[in-house]
Amino acid sequence: MKRKWMKAATAMAAVAALSIGLAYAAEETAEALTQKLWPRQRIEEALRAVEQQKKDGLLSDAGYEKRKKALEERLAGRFKPEALSVQDPPLNFIQNGGFEQINRNSAPNRSRWLWWGGWDWGGNYVNMWEDRPAHVHSGKYSARIECKGEKGRIGISTPPLPVVPGATEYKLTLWTKGEGDNELFVNFEEGVTGTLREKMPAEWKQVTVIGKPQGDKKTYQVYLYVTGGGTIWIDDVALVPIGGKMED
Repeated sequence: MKRKWMKAATAMAAVAALSIGLAYAAEETAEALTQKLWPRQRIEEALRAVEQQKKDGLLSDAGYEKRKKALEERLAGRFKPEALSVQDPPLNFIQNGGFEQINRNSAPNRSRWLWWGGWDWGGNYVNMWEDRPAHVHSGKYSARIECKGEKGRIGISTPPLPVVPGATEYKLTLWTKGEGDNELFVNFEEGVTGTLREKMPAEWKQVTVIGKPQGDKKTYQVYLYVTGGGTIWIDDVALVPIGGKMED
């Protein structure tokens, strides 16, 4: 089972990585940008990854058909993006930032949301989608990360994101709330640095973390860790570069 999970994580990461483009312009629409992010070769690679997940028994029939249909619609040019956000300017690098796309087949202590990676390092935690309106900031779902006993650390993360040439900083915003002895730990890693450690209040609060470029690395990732006890809810995550321009 562990081997199958590793295969699933690898395949999902491969599909997710295909969603990250290396070009944007302020005047582009979501549809035009989607065409850049998903050329035919990438769609065909994603289809092969989904077929492998199905072969390994890691997708339900319904989940397989849903993913396959979306990719085939991309191939035919009919797909309407729901997770891709375009601002004027710039591009929001977070996809599924509202956690509306959920993965019911994922292990409870891993990411339960498509595009996001996940793991735990000790403790007894559960990653789960939240559908109770009082704990959802917008849409139908938020991310709920709950300590069920022993404290430790659990987290979700973005795939590697491209460093934007000339960007002076990266602005991460998210809505969050918590209960119990919780702590949210947000961290930029690799080519960008910036961090926040804070106990979350019982009411929704918008958190902003600024990341600063460091070194000459081409990519970076954002990690959202939960430590301590209690529960933390996260919703409506966005990440935009300030300054700079992506090159083809």
